[in-house]
Order: sequence, then C-alpha cells, then structure tokens
Amino acid sequence: MARSHAHLRFSILATSARQLERKERSAHTDRSLYLYQKAIQLVLPELHTRSTAVIASCVVLCVLEMQSSSPKAWRQHLDGCAHLIQASGIHGLSGGINQALFWCFARMDVCGGLITSMNTLIPMQGWAPGTALEDQATLFKDSSDFNAHACYAVYLCGHVLDLLAGQPQLASRVSISSASSTDRSSSSYASRWPELWNYISDWQVHRPDEMLPIHVVETTPFPKILYSNPAAISGNQLHHTASILMLQHKPSSLNLIPKSRSIFWHARQACAISISNHHHGAWTNSIQPLWIAGQWMSHPSEQKAILEVLARIEEETGWGTKWRAEDLKEFWGE
Repeated sequence: MARSHAHLRFSILATSARQLERKERSAHTDRSLYLYQKAIQLVLPELHTRSTAVIASCVVLCVLEMQSSSPKAWRQHLDGCAHLIQASGIHGLSGGINQALFWCFARMDVCGGLITSMNTLIPMQGWAPGTALEDQATLFKDSSDFNAHACYAVYLCGHVLDLLAGQPQLASRVSISSASSTDRSSSSYASRWPELWNYISDWQVHRPDEMLPIHVVETTPFPKILYSNPAAISGNQLHHTASILMLQHKPSSLNLIPKSRSIFWHARQACAISISNHHHGAWTNSIQPLWIAGQWMSHPSEQKAILEVLARIEEETGWGTKWRAEDLKEFWGE
C-alpha cells in the first residue's frame, strides 16, 4: 500500500528513522523530522477520504509520536486519530487491514489510559458490534483465531479502565481517597465489578492452545515462562495486568468464589513474561504492565531484574523506559 500512497511511505520512513535515532541515542533528529513533516503535508489533504491508507498513516504517525513525546502527553497525540477511526466506522472486528490498524491503535489507547488513569479515547461500545459487554465478549470468544484472543485481552483491559477511570493513581499502590472508596461501594460499581471479573477469569480458563506457555520453570527471582508467539506474550501479560488492577480495587464487601490468585502472584507472572520473552513488539507494550506489577516487588533481586529488563527494552527497541524505571525506584524508596 505504501508503494502507491506517498503519505504512508513517508509515515513509515519517519517512524523507522525515529526508532534508529532513539536506538543510537542521536541528538540529530533532522531526518525523522523532515520525513514526519512531509508525511503530514501529504496526508492532510486526504483526511476527508477516510481511506484505509489514510488511517494507516495516522496510526503509524501515532507510533512515531509515542516514541518522541512525553508519555504523559500521549493522549493529545492519539485524540485526532481516535476521532478519525470512529468516523470511519472501524472497530475491532472489521476484518482485514482496518482491523489490524484498530488493534495497533487500541493498544496505544489502553497504554495511555493506564498512564493517565483515564478511560480509553475510543469508547468501549465502539470496539465491536453491539453495545453490551456480553454481546461483544461473545464475538471475541467465538473467534477461531488465537490472535483474536490476544485482542480480547486488550478489550477487557479497556473495560477495566472504563470501570476504574477516575480512581486517583489508578495504576499506583497509593492510599485510596475517601471519595474513591465511596465510588467503589456504590451499587453500580458493586454489580459491574464481578461481571467484568468473570470475563477476565474466563479469559485465562478458555485460552486456546496457542496462548498457553510452552515452557515453565521455577527459577529466581522470577519463574521462566516461555510463549511461542507475540500474541500469547502480550495477551497473557495484559491479563495479569487487568487482574492486578481489578483485585486492587475490589469492593470490600465482595467475596470471590472460587478464591482468586493473589495480586502478588499476578504481578510476578507479569514481570516474568517480559524477562523470559524478548519479542520487541511485545516489549513495547510491556512498559506499563512492568510498572504496575513492579510496585509489588520488594526483594532487591526482583527489583534489579525489572530495572535490567526495562533498560534492555530501551536499548534494543529505542522505546523510552527510563521514566518508568525512575518512577519505580522512587516508589521503592531508592
């Protein structure tokens, strides 16, 4: 497609140039900036067409902007693309390239929500046909493609953000304010929480074979958990991330039957997945899960292993991780 659409070609080249600059720690960003400006110049007159090529350019440029800007300013870069995707009627089960572009954007959308403690820019009812959680979840579960099960984990994470949005420091282990405690005891929250938790628990129970680990060994400081494909790596890590957040904000009056695994268990699994599996695509989606799970680690050997994998992610992919490493060290009291 990039061969016949110059704006997409320049968008891809600009993102590639930016990654090289990040990996090489180059202070010279003239090349990526020129390519970026060229891509913007060429795509702006085409925006009204809402073509697949235009959507592709916008999503790819979002990736570049995520590489280049402060993570806490991500949402402003994603906002325009979110509106374009919604106006084009694209969703998570559209099929073909449009569907792939939706999930590329959705992963960034969820990541931005985890950083800012806000719900997703694309409302959850727009992620699949239908409006009810039950109807949409059934469509994901009925798919025979294991990649859809990984996308289903992203979808469930989006619903976790939707449920917990507004909780102060959603992804941090800080004391909850009295206002948020009141929200968590409301009848609406108390009924929505177990419904969503059942879907999250069901995700793990009914994983297709491709989403299961191919090798598990108990080692220290984290177990070694190997998966055969990037969908399984990211899908399982997001499942554990969603579980941590849900259990952290569980209504106090609710007793889980059967009893769930502990937050600490889910946190160890989330960390182990990034340390054991070195797929770059999965790594770029792992920075927020490592921050959320890393806060539950207290042993120096665990903390050292997390900081080492964060440093390796930035060194090998160019994706910025130092800011989250510094946040973890501050949280740990270093």
